[in-house]
Amino acid sequence: MGRGKVELKRIENKINRQVTFAKRRNGLLKKAYELSVLCDAEVALIIFSNKGKLYEFCSSSRCVFVCIHIC
Repeated sequence: MGRGKVELKRIENKINRQVTFAKRRNGLLKKAYELSVLCDAEVALIIFSNKGKLYEFCSSSRCVFVCIHIC
């Protein structure tokens, strides 16, 4: 039995929104790492929070170069 669909709408409560962002950000970073390892792919992931804080994942030195020039 799987989970039900999550209705996609903005979370109005600031605290709940920040907690959800942190959890989903960590999950997304983990998935990016897994993709790079399992498929031997070069992965670059750039995330900006609503306060403008930068989070990034780079699987290789070439991706780091891309992240530096984009950000």
